[in-house]
Amino acid sequence: MKPAIFSVGAILLAASIGSPGVEAADTGKYVSKEEYEKLKRDFERMKTMMKLMEKRLLKQSAAPTPGPASSEEMAEIKEELKQVKQEAKQAKEKVKSVIPGFRKFLLTGYAFAGYSDSEQSNSSFNAGFFPIFLWRINDDIFFEAEAEFELEDGETNVALEFAQISYLLNDYVTLSAGKFMNPANYFIERLEPAWINKLPDQPLSIGGANRIQGKTQLGAQVRGAIPLEMVGLDSGRLGYAFFASNGSELKDDGSLNHKNFSDIDNNKLVGGRVGLVPWPGFEIGYGFEVGGVRDPLNHSLDITTHIADANYVRTSSMIGGRIDLRAQWAWRKIDRSRAVGLNFNNKVNGGYGQIAYRPSLLNLKWVKNLETVFRYERMNQPVGSRFYDENRYTAGLNYYFAPTTVFKFAYEFDDRKGVKDNDTLLFQVATGF
Repeated sequence: MKPAIFSVGAILLAASIGSPGVEAADTGKYVSKEEYEKLKRDFERMKTMMKLMEKRLLKQSAAPTPGPASSEEMAEIKEELKQVKQEAKQAKEKVKSVIPGFRKFLLTGYAFAGYSDSEQSNSSFNAGFFPIFLWRINDDIFFEAEAEFELEDGETNVALEFAQISYLLNDYVTLSAGKFMNPANYFIERLEPAWINKLPDQPLSIGGANRIQGKTQLGAQVRGAIPLEMVGLDSGRLGYAFFASNGSELKDDGSLNHKNFSDIDNNKLVGGRVGLVPWPGFEIGYGFEVGGVRDPLNHSLDITTHIADANYVRTSSMIGGRIDLRAQWAWRKIDRSRAVGLNFNNKVNGGYGQIAYRPSLLNLKWVKNLETVFRYERMNQPVGSRFYDENRYTAGLNYYFAPTTVFKFAYEFDDRKGVKDNDTLLFQVATGF
């Protein structure tokens, strides 16, 4: 009779849920994508069975008053429906248990090895390893951290790149606290990892002398995104991030020490970024930072920084591949100090523009894996400071062995005002995992 058919189906499904793929999830072993997809399919089949049984039970209930045999049949169906619901609940938990990062650790990150040969310094090999640890505690709370292992000055430099805990307040707001990548600096937050960065080094305004912004912040932030459909537009979103952190320290040469592990003068830094994505692949943003420092005379000086960025990425058959356009410029002003060595107009600005093209839609494998890159960058330093203005032009050629593994070759033409130029040859292989 029909109830027996449902019973056999439940037994077969229970057997499939108890398969080796699921046991792998329980014992912490690797679960393949195929096993995960099979669990999802089994769960969907079980939901379908439940609906069919519920419909049959309703049909039986609507029938004329049953005799003793019909009552037994309905009791059997109810018991099987209860059993199937319980098994569906267990299947759902098993599916969730194999989702990467859900109530368990996920290890990701990147590594690189490179070589540089500059006119004004010795040639040298270099390497770095940056593991990232993710832990999703539950649906609303997760933790992420990145460690840095890099060879510098004849020793291994070990550092904590970032470590923050976040709470998902709702679909549009996330609260975080800890050490995090500077959200007002688009390049640092989105493009810095070696396998993402198109060139072996960073732009002058971000990684050079008297860098305008800090790489990380130690404090708290609120961030999220608002769909533009909420304000009546057809598509797009508005992303935002605002933070408060320990302030920077003014150095003797007028530059800033951005490693704000502790606040030496009780002057906090407040900043953020708002990014508009009117359509997929295009984003324009504005960022800011305001705060204060104290000079050697113990006078309080205000700091104001403005940042603008634009990013466009598109893959099109019209150009036979993918084009990647990036630009970012920052302006920073620190109040004038009367202290010796700091009595100058402390304004600095700089940024970069970059274009990359990869013929990814061509049929020739070795050609579609190539990528050409060109970047222009400039730093305009304060007049009267010890820093010099600098223009740099970089041409690069990349080859992708895999989507996250790339070999990069680049040559920099570095024009430095008042000092010798410093052209540089660069090689790097980077991988993300």
